[in-house]
Amino acid sequence: MARNLLVFLALVLGLFCHVAVSDHMVQAPRYTVNLDISPEARWNDLLHHWNLTEYRARITKAIEQYVPAAAWDIIGDLVSTLDQYLPAPYAQEIQGIAKTVGLEVGQITALNILYDVSAFCTSIVAQDSNGTIWHARNLDYELGDILRNITVIVDFQVRGKTVYTTTSYAGHVGAFTGQKPHAFTVTINERDQGNIANNIMELLNALVLKKSAFVSFMLRDALSNDATYQEALNRLITKEEIAPVYYTIAGIRPDEGAVITRDHAKALDVWMLDEPNGRWYLLETNYDHWEPPPKDDDRRDPGNKAMLAVGQDDINDKTLMKVLSVKPVLNGHTTYTTIMSAAQPDVFNTHTRFIDSNE
Repeated sequence: MARNLLVFLALVLGLFCHVAVSDHMVQAPRYTVNLDISPEARWNDLLHHWNLTEYRARITKAIEQYVPAAAWDIIGDLVSTLDQYLPAPYAQEIQGIAKTVGLEVGQITALNILYDVSAFCTSIVAQDSNGTIWHARNLDYELGDILRNITVIVDFQVRGKTVYTTTSYAGHVGAFTGQKPHAFTVTINERDQGNIANNIMELLNALVLKKSAFVSFMLRDALSNDATYQEALNRLITKEEIAPVYYTIAGIRPDEGAVITRDHAKALDVWMLDEPNGRWYLLETNYDHWEPPPKDDDRRDPGNKAMLAVGQDDINDKTLMKVLSVKPVLNGHTTYTTIMSAAQPDVFNTHTRFIDSNE
């Protein structure tokens, strides 16, 4: 019996030790955004923590590298009447950020569009053997070298109380990773539909026709307005005018966890936790879970293998961090890892990941 246990432990340790990526983690800085002040001013304090000359250089580099020339005429048309195309408070926040950092409104709008169409990631929702729901994610970007330096945890507050928390990048007014304390957590994964330039043009044309919305705004709307897991789940399933995306959402009660596969108009699939029947976790990357992942981007199978090696009895914040540190779940594009549990809001934490360039 003892020998079998030692063999099992050796296999588990071998899984993590032999395939983990060499990296170092840095605690993401944490700031407050006061929702009681005007949208134009509420990001000012956060932004002034950066050297704005360096910030402008980084953002300009990203925009020039990835936003196609054909997009700028459309962005110019949008910016002239931005509040007609983007709902409050997002247009006003973008305008305020542009003024604070010394960039054009069109550049900050382009930055937010770029964020929405270029994220690759891994999201996990899991229920441990005590019924506690956990949620964890890696967020991967081709812009990693730029974004790691502007990754932040943001506590959105009303009258001095945190009403929701996100992990974001300075200058991004939407949300890809968020928590409503004692209610739900939610993450976005891009549903791989093509290259960045084509995705930007598709989203811009849909915005002009008012047939699409920023998916990251939808997530922040849920955090702002929905009081429960079920309310947020219903919003993300039923809301129209949205780009192809995966939402992973987790609640505070057993079996409150789902991955929603969306196309532009509707939910194609809702994949839910079902612990009594053995489905105690869900793992989503950037491909429909009922189809095999592409061989050149298979983060799903190594992630599943790592989850099963940990097992339901031992799922917690530390073991989820280990799962999200297994190669290629952790890779050269990973910008940050967030671990959270809505029933335990203080667990929420984010580390920026700096990957060894030789990996």
